[in-house]
Amino acid sequence: MITKMEPKELNLLLIKVGAIHRRRSANEFMKEELSSGQPRMLNYLFQNNGCIQREIAVDFNMEPASITSVLNSMEKAGLIIRKPVKGDKRALEVWLTDKGYEKKKVVDDIFVKMEGICFQGFNERDKLEAKNYLTNIYNNMVNWERDNK
Repeated sequence: MITKMEPKELNLLLIKVGAIHRRRSANEFMKEELSSGQPRMLNYLFQNNGCIQREIAVDFNMEPASITSVLNSMEKAGLIIRKPVKGDKRALEVWLTDKGYEKKKVVDDIFVKMEGICFQGFNERDKLEAKNYLTNIYNNMVNWERDNK
């Protein structure tokens, strides 16, 4: 049993866990011909189908050009279509295609697989505790970021 921690130990562990999770997830997504930004975008569009492209940039806290790049590759792959907004020729609605919905299911399966790997050997109580800790860490970081802009 660990009784003492070194300074920065938790921070380094978070970095290591995040890095390996990102690397393994990216590998699984690449097998399905999905780039790094596409799984998050598929999830977002599943919940916000038909949204305006500039809203995505705001919600993702990203530059519009970066969002455009992800959407261009998704459109080329047949995962989305973009349609002009009536009355605003500069605005575009973004819609999932049938293929996009199929890939969303694949993304969900990968997320379930990754969660199973990460929490192998954890009982339900352990998983709930982990969820609470991770949620608290996330909220602390969001609050810190908001307060230090």
